[in-house]
Amino acid sequence: MKPVPLNDLPTHSSWATYLLGALDEPPRDPDLFTGTETYENIYAHLLESYRENSPSYEEFVRQTRGSGQDEQELMSIEEELFLVDTDEIVERDRTVVRDALDPVLDGGETVLDLGCGWGWTLGAIADAFPNVQVLGGEYSEAGVELARELHADYDRISVAQFDFYGDWDLLDTIPDDEDTVVFTKGAFVTLPEAGRTVEQFEKFVEAGDLQAGTHLEQVGPHPETILGILRKQYAQERGYSMDLLDQLGEASSLTITGTTYDVLGDNPLHPLTEIQWKST
Repeated sequence: MKPVPLNDLPTHSSWATYLLGALDEPPRDPDLFTGTETYENIYAHLLESYRENSPSYEEFVRQTRGSGQDEQELMSIEEELFLVDTDEIVERDRTVVRDALDPVLDGGETVLDLGCGWGWTLGAIADAFPNVQVLGGEYSEAGVELARELHADYDRISVAQFDFYGDWDLLDTIPDDEDTVVFTKGAFVTLPEAGRTVEQFEKFVEAGDLQAGTHLEQVGPHPETILGILRKQYAQERGYSMDLLDQLGEASSLTITGTTYDVLGDNPLHPLTEIQWKST
Protein backbone atom coordinates (compact mmCIF):
# COMPACT_ATOMS: atom_id res chain seq x y z
CA MET A 1 0.00 0.00 0.00
CA LYS A 2 1.32 3.39 -0.98
CA PRO A 3 -0.07 6.42 0.93
CA VAL A 4 -1.50 9.16 -1.27
CA PRO A 5 -1.88 12.77 -0.06
CA LEU A 6 -5.35 14.31 -0.29
CA ASN A 7 -4.04 16.94 -2.71
CA ASP A 8 -3.45 14.15 -5.25
CA LEU A 9 -7.08 12.95 -5.16
CA PRO A 10 -8.10 14.85 -8.34
CA THR A 11 -5.26 13.13 -10.19
CA HIS A 12 -6.96 9.80 -9.56
CA SER A 13 -10.63 10.84 -9.54
CA SER A 14 -12.40 12.80 -12.27
CA TRP A 15 -15.40 13.10 -9.95
CA ALA A 16 -13.24 14.86 -7.35
CA THR A 17 -12.00 17.19 -10.10
CA TYR A 18 -15.61 17.98 -11.02
CA LEU A 19 -16.75 18.53 -7.42
CA LEU A 20 -13.83 20.89 -6.85
CA GLY A 21 -15.00 23.00 -9.80
CA ALA A 22 -12.31 22.19 -12.32
CA LEU A 23 -14.79 20.49 -14.70
CA ASP A 24 -18.03 22.04 -15.94
CA GLU A 25 -19.88 18.75 -16.42
CA PRO A 26 -19.88 15.52 -14.39
CA PRO A 27 -17.60 12.84 -15.86
CA ARG A 28 -20.53 10.46 -16.40
CA ASP A 29 -24.29 10.28 -16.01
CA PRO A 30 -24.95 10.88 -12.28
CA ASP A 31 -27.95 8.49 -12.33
CA LEU A 32 -26.06 5.61 -13.96
CA PHE A 33 -25.94 3.37 -10.87
CA THR A 34 -29.23 4.24 -9.16
CA GLY A 35 -31.35 1.79 -11.18
CA THR A 36 -31.24 -1.84 -12.22
CA GLU A 37 -30.59 -1.60 -15.98
CA THR A 38 -26.91 -0.71 -15.62
CA TYR A 39 -26.29 -3.66 -13.31
CA GLU A 40 -28.15 -6.07 -15.60
CA ASN A 41 -25.87 -5.04 -18.46
CA ILE A 42 -22.74 -5.37 -16.31
CA TYR A 43 -23.69 -8.80 -15.01
CA ALA A 44 -24.69 -10.01 -18.48
CA HIS A 45 -21.24 -9.02 -19.75
CA LEU A 46 -19.54 -10.75 -16.81
CA LEU A 47 -21.64 -13.89 -17.33
CA GLU A 48 -20.66 -14.04 -20.99
CA SER A 49 -16.98 -13.56 -20.10
CA TYR A 50 -17.15 -16.26 -17.43
CA ARG A 51 -18.72 -18.78 -19.80
CA GLU A 52 -16.25 -18.01 -22.56
CA ASN A 53 -13.09 -18.17 -20.46
CA SER A 54 -14.02 -20.61 -17.66
CA PRO A 55 -11.68 -19.11 -15.04
CA SER A 56 -11.49 -20.48 -11.53
CA TYR A 57 -13.52 -18.68 -8.87
CA GLU A 58 -10.40 -17.01 -7.46
CA GLU A 59 -9.21 -15.92 -10.90
CA PHE A 60 -12.60 -14.49 -11.74
CA VAL A 61 -12.84 -12.59 -8.45
CA ARG A 62 -9.40 -11.11 -9.00
CA GLN A 63 -10.20 -10.11 -12.59
CA THR A 64 -13.54 -8.57 -11.67
CA ARG A 65 -12.79 -6.89 -8.34
CA GLY A 66 -9.62 -5.32 -9.71
CA SER A 67 -9.16 -3.35 -12.88
CA GLY A 68 -8.13 -6.45 -14.79
CA GLN A 69 -4.70 -4.89 -15.14
CA ASP A 70 -1.55 -4.69 -13.06
CA GLU A 71 -2.03 -0.98 -12.34
CA GLN A 72 -2.62 0.13 -8.77
CA GLU A 73 -5.93 1.71 -7.81
CA LEU A 74 -6.96 4.30 -5.26
CA MET A 75 -8.63 3.10 -2.05
CA SER A 76 -9.58 4.83 1.19
CA ILE A 77 -9.51 3.62 4.79
CA GLU A 78 -11.34 6.18 6.93
CA GLU A 79 -9.80 9.48 5.73
CA GLU A 80 -6.53 8.07 4.43
CA LEU A 81 -5.89 7.37 0.76
CA PHE A 82 -3.73 4.58 -0.64
CA LEU A 83 -2.70 3.08 -3.95
CA VAL A 84 -3.20 -0.68 -3.82
CA ASP A 85 -2.86 -3.60 -6.21
CA THR A 86 -5.62 -6.05 -7.10
CA ASP A 87 -4.64 -8.67 -4.53
CA GLU A 88 -4.82 -6.03 -1.80
CA ILE A 89 -8.26 -4.90 -3.01
CA VAL A 90 -9.60 -8.46 -2.89
CA GLU A 91 -8.09 -9.22 0.51
CA ARG A 92 -9.33 -6.00 2.12
CA ASP A 93 -12.81 -6.49 0.68
CA ARG A 94 -12.94 -9.97 2.21
CA THR A 95 -11.64 -8.71 5.55
CA VAL A 96 -14.28 -5.98 5.69
CA VAL A 97 -17.07 -8.50 4.98
CA ARG A 98 -15.75 -10.89 7.64
CA ASP A 99 -15.31 -8.16 10.25
CA ALA A 100 -18.80 -6.80 9.62
CA LEU A 101 -20.49 -10.17 10.09
CA ASP A 102 -18.38 -11.56 12.91
CA PRO A 103 -20.15 -9.65 15.76
CA VAL A 104 -23.59 -11.00 14.79
CA LEU A 105 -22.74 -14.65 14.04
CA ASP A 106 -22.39 -17.48 16.55
CA GLY A 107 -22.43 -20.35 14.03
CA GLY A 108 -25.29 -22.30 12.52
CA GLU A 109 -27.14 -19.31 11.06
CA THR A 110 -28.25 -18.57 7.52
CA VAL A 111 -26.74 -15.36 6.17
CA LEU A 112 -29.22 -13.74 3.82
CA ASP A 113 -27.15 -11.64 1.39
CA LEU A 114 -29.62 -9.29 -0.31
CA GLY A 115 -28.62 -7.53 -3.50
CA CYS A 116 -25.67 -9.89 -3.84
CA GLY A 117 -24.96 -8.92 -7.46
CA TRP A 118 -22.83 -11.48 -9.29
CA GLY A 119 -22.15 -13.29 -6.04
CA TRP A 120 -18.57 -12.69 -4.95
CA THR A 121 -19.68 -11.85 -1.38
CA LEU A 122 -21.40 -15.24 -1.12
CA GLY A 123 -18.08 -17.04 -1.42
CA ALA A 124 -16.35 -14.56 0.88
CA ILE A 125 -18.96 -15.20 3.59
CA ALA A 126 -18.95 -18.98 3.19
CA ASP A 127 -15.14 -19.12 3.32
CA ALA A 128 -14.94 -16.88 6.40
CA PHE A 129 -17.70 -18.71 8.32
CA PRO A 130 -17.66 -22.45 7.63
CA ASN A 131 -20.59 -23.14 9.99
CA VAL A 132 -23.19 -20.97 8.22
CA GLN A 133 -25.45 -21.35 5.22
CA VAL A 134 -25.43 -18.50 2.68
CA LEU A 135 -28.51 -17.52 0.68
CA GLY A 136 -28.09 -14.80 -1.93
CA GLY A 137 -30.92 -12.72 -3.32
CA GLU A 138 -30.46 -10.67 -6.49
CA TYR A 139 -32.84 -8.82 -8.83
CA SER A 140 -30.75 -9.19 -12.00
CA GLU A 141 -31.35 -12.46 -13.85
CA ALA A 142 -27.79 -12.40 -15.22
CA GLY A 143 -26.46 -11.80 -11.71
CA VAL A 144 -28.41 -14.80 -10.37
CA GLU A 145 -27.19 -17.05 -13.19
CA LEU A 146 -23.56 -16.01 -12.74
CA ALA A 147 -23.67 -16.39 -8.94
CA ARG A 148 -25.16 -19.88 -9.30
CA GLU A 149 -22.53 -20.97 -11.80
CA LEU A 150 -19.67 -19.52 -9.76
CA HIS A 151 -20.77 -21.45 -6.68
CA ALA A 152 -22.21 -24.58 -8.33
CA ASP A 153 -19.87 -26.84 -6.33
CA TYR A 154 -20.48 -25.08 -3.00
CA ASP A 155 -23.31 -26.86 -1.18
CA ARG A 156 -23.63 -24.15 1.49
CA ILE A 157 -24.43 -21.43 -1.05
CA SER A 158 -27.72 -20.94 -2.87
CA VAL A 159 -29.04 -18.02 -4.94
CA ALA A 160 -32.58 -16.88 -5.68
CA GLN A 161 -34.29 -14.11 -7.61
CA PHE A 162 -35.13 -11.26 -5.24
CA ASP A 163 -36.76 -7.85 -5.41
CA PHE A 164 -36.43 -5.48 -2.44
CA TYR A 165 -39.92 -4.23 -3.30
CA GLY A 166 -41.30 -7.71 -3.99
CA ASP A 167 -42.73 -10.45 -1.78
CA TRP A 168 -39.52 -11.71 -0.02
CA ASP A 169 -40.55 -15.35 -0.56
CA LEU A 170 -36.91 -16.47 -0.34
CA LEU A 171 -37.16 -16.31 3.48
CA ASP A 172 -39.62 -19.21 3.26
CA THR A 173 -36.77 -21.47 2.10
CA ILE A 174 -34.88 -21.04 5.39
CA PRO A 175 -35.65 -23.73 8.03
CA ASP A 176 -37.79 -22.47 10.93
CA ASP A 177 -35.26 -23.63 13.52
CA GLU A 178 -32.38 -21.71 11.93
CA ASP A 179 -31.52 -18.13 12.89
CA THR A 180 -31.28 -15.70 9.99
CA VAL A 181 -28.92 -12.74 9.69
CA VAL A 182 -29.47 -10.27 6.85
CA PHE A 183 -26.43 -8.78 5.09
CA THR A 184 -26.05 -6.13 2.41
CA LYS A 185 -23.04 -4.54 0.75
CA GLY A 186 -23.58 -1.52 -1.46
CA ALA A 187 -27.16 -2.50 -2.23
CA PHE A 188 -29.00 0.54 -0.91
CA VAL A 189 -27.51 2.91 -3.50
CA THR A 190 -29.87 1.28 -6.03
CA LEU A 191 -32.95 2.06 -3.92
CA PRO A 192 -34.69 5.45 -3.78
CA GLU A 193 -34.98 5.20 0.01
CA ALA A 194 -34.37 2.69 2.81
CA GLY A 195 -37.64 3.00 4.72
CA ARG A 196 -39.64 0.30 2.92
CA THR A 197 -36.82 -2.22 3.28
CA VAL A 198 -36.36 -1.48 6.99
CA GLU A 199 -40.11 -1.99 7.41
CA GLN A 200 -39.63 -5.47 5.93
CA PHE A 201 -36.80 -6.11 8.37
CA GLU A 202 -39.15 -5.15 11.22
CA LYS A 203 -41.93 -7.36 9.89
CA PHE A 204 -39.71 -10.44 9.83
CA VAL A 205 -38.08 -9.62 13.16
CA GLU A 206 -41.48 -9.40 14.82
CA ALA A 207 -42.47 -12.72 13.24
CA GLY A 208 -39.30 -14.34 14.59
CA ASP A 209 -37.90 -14.98 11.11
CA LEU A 210 -34.99 -12.54 11.33
CA GLN A 211 -32.68 -12.10 14.30
CA ALA A 212 -29.95 -9.65 13.27
CA GLY A 213 -28.41 -7.71 10.44
CA THR A 214 -25.18 -6.19 9.27
CA HIS A 215 -24.69 -3.74 6.45
CA LEU A 216 -21.75 -2.34 4.53
CA GLU A 217 -23.38 0.66 2.93
CA GLN A 218 -22.39 4.14 1.80
CA VAL A 219 -24.03 6.29 4.46
CA GLY A 220 -23.05 9.36 6.45
CA PRO A 221 -22.75 11.55 8.26
CA HIS A 222 -19.21 12.24 7.15
CA PRO A 223 -16.92 14.51 9.18
CA GLU A 224 -16.70 18.19 8.23
CA THR A 225 -13.32 17.74 6.59
CA ILE A 226 -12.45 18.44 2.96
CA LEU A 227 -12.81 14.76 2.08
CA GLY A 228 -15.97 14.44 4.19
CA ILE A 229 -17.58 17.40 2.40
CA LEU A 230 -16.61 15.96 -0.99
CA ARG A 231 -18.19 12.62 0.00
CA LYS A 232 -21.43 14.33 0.99
CA GLN A 233 -21.51 16.33 -2.25
CA TYR A 234 -20.77 13.21 -4.30
CA ALA A 235 -23.69 11.26 -2.81
CA GLN A 236 -26.03 14.21 -3.39
CA GLU A 237 -24.85 14.67 -6.96
CA ARG A 238 -25.37 10.97 -7.74
CA GLY A 239 -28.78 10.85 -6.04
CA TYR A 240 -27.75 8.02 -3.72
CA SER A 241 -29.99 7.07 -0.81
CA MET A 242 -28.26 7.88 2.47
CA ASP A 243 -31.04 7.24 4.99
CA LEU A 244 -30.43 3.62 6.03
CA LEU A 245 -28.83 4.43 9.37
CA ASP A 246 -31.61 6.88 10.29
CA GLN A 247 -34.31 4.39 9.33
CA LEU A 248 -32.70 1.58 11.35
CA GLY A 249 -32.39 3.92 14.34
CA GLU A 250 -36.13 4.69 14.21
CA ALA A 251 -37.20 1.03 14.01
CA SER A 252 -38.62 0.04 17.40
CA SER A 253 -37.99 -3.70 16.99
CA LEU A 254 -34.31 -3.27 16.04
CA THR A 255 -31.37 -2.10 18.14
CA ILE A 256 -28.23 -0.79 16.45
CA THR A 257 -25.26 -2.44 18.19
CA GLY A 258 -22.38 -1.04 16.18
CA THR A 259 -21.53 1.66 13.64
CA THR A 260 -18.10 2.26 12.12
CA TYR A 261 -17.91 4.98 9.50
CA ASP A 262 -15.93 4.88 6.26
CA VAL A 263 -14.24 1.52 6.84
CA LEU A 264 -13.25 1.07 3.20
CA GLY A 265 -13.70 2.84 -0.10
CA ASP A 266 -12.71 1.30 -3.40
CA ASN A 267 -14.27 4.59 -4.47
CA PRO A 268 -12.81 6.97 -1.85
CA LEU A 269 -15.66 9.43 -2.47
CA HIS A 270 -18.23 6.80 -1.56
CA PRO A 271 -16.83 4.57 1.21
CA LEU A 272 -18.63 1.82 3.09
CA THR A 273 -19.91 2.31 6.63
CA GLU A 274 -20.33 -0.80 8.79
CA ILE A 275 -23.61 -1.13 10.71
CA GLN A 276 -24.80 -4.00 12.96
CA TRP A 277 -28.19 -4.46 14.60
CA LYS A 278 -30.09 -7.11 16.55
CA SER A 279 -33.74 -7.71 17.27
CA THR A 280 -34.96 -5.85 20.34
